[in-house]
Amino acid sequence: MGADREQGVDLKTAQRMILGECAVLPEETVPLGECLDRFSARSLPALEPLPGFDQSLRDGYGIARPEQGAGGKSSRCFRVVSEVAAGDTRKFRLHTGQAVRIMTGGLLPLGCLGVVPQECCRTENGTVEVPDRFLRQTGFFVHARGSNMAKGSVIVSRGTPVRPEHQIDLAGVGYHALPVVEKPRVSFFCTGSELVPHATGKIDGQKFSANPYLLQSLIRLAGAIPQNLGMVADDLDAVCQVFTGIDRAGADVIISTGGMGPGKFDLIEEAFSRVGGKVIYRSLKLRPGTSTIFGLLGTTLFFGMPGPPPAVHLLFNELLHPALLRLQGAGPCTPKQIRARLTEELVLKKRDFPRLKNGRLTIENGACLVRPARRNDPASCYIYCPAGRRVLRSGEMVRVHLVGGHFASSSPVNFG
Repeated sequence: MGADREQGVDLKTAQRMILGECAVLPEETVPLGECLDRFSARSLPALEPLPGFDQSLRDGYGIARPEQGAGGKSSRCFRVVSEVAAGDTRKFRLHTGQAVRIMTGGLLPLGCLGVVPQECCRTENGTVEVPDRFLRQTGFFVHARGSNMAKGSVIVSRGTPVRPEHQIDLAGVGYHALPVVEKPRVSFFCTGSELVPHATGKIDGQKFSANPYLLQSLIRLAGAIPQNLGMVADDLDAVCQVFTGIDRAGADVIISTGGMGPGKFDLIEEAFSRVGGKVIYRSLKLRPGTSTIFGLLGTTLFFGMPGPPPAVHLLFNELLHPALLRLQGAGPCTPKQIRARLTEELVLKKRDFPRLKNGRLTIENGACLVRPARRNDPASCYIYCPAGRRVLRSGEMVRVHLVGGHFASSSPVNFG
């Protein structure tokens, strides 16, 4: 694969190729309470205004126009004719000189100019006395019909993940279920004769595989459904058997880890081609991830990735996560890029291709700072290291790719 590596594609081209093969999955109807972070299959308009009726914002008295001469020099008196609690559905009209005792959220009667908070009123013998200042305006302490949202206003646009704030408004205008895009189904397997399950013992020369746990978590975080196909020995027939055994109608994406280098037992591409797979690209001009292929098995997307878990994690962020978001109908979905100041020197071993290094991003005094991640530091970003650079100096501005679901833009954003 040496010549293939020289002819590999850059990261931006790889992302474009992958997203170009991603067709949005069908929609399904899901109860509103189960829609968190699901992608809306359609734009969702308000089915009615919000709020749906004029209502009181305070416990107090709803008043009509005052009668001439009723009250003193700085206040007016009204006759209390009824009481309205929250949930009272009666509809009636207030006439001149009348008031109604009303609770927060109560339906305002017709002819009500506004609500005077109870602490501003004085009551006596079935009347309420109201300061004149409340009579110089209308609509005071009233939550007017449609003031939050007019009927037909779009609450969630197509391709937008449903957030808790959306659920509040959607419930308020009458939605109980939503049309959302189906979750992608992702089948994966890990190759390597040296790998053994955790449920069994191991001897020298064997090792436990971390990739099944990593992939299950990353797939779920991307809103997809994982299916672990297990570990496969470095045997061409065994790998082919896994490919042919996958229910293509039940898998939107297939992932393999391991078996991607130039070694004798790196058989993934050969097995993939033998079962009818079409390779879109077979090498990436990026470290880690040079030995990476992307292709189609029928209409199912296939990603062949290296074995080391750090490389799997990085490539999932850059390639797999965007693909899974696009399958769910998301718009811009490649990792967001920002500029940050490097706080520690970063020495690079190889300079042939660009490299992404695990980084830790912080904000101090309004400035974005980044340093290389240390062992066991969860990466909050990846530091982009251009080809040809041996050292990135402390204090210089560098480009970083965000991780953890921050997929808002494919364009760099300079945070200064």
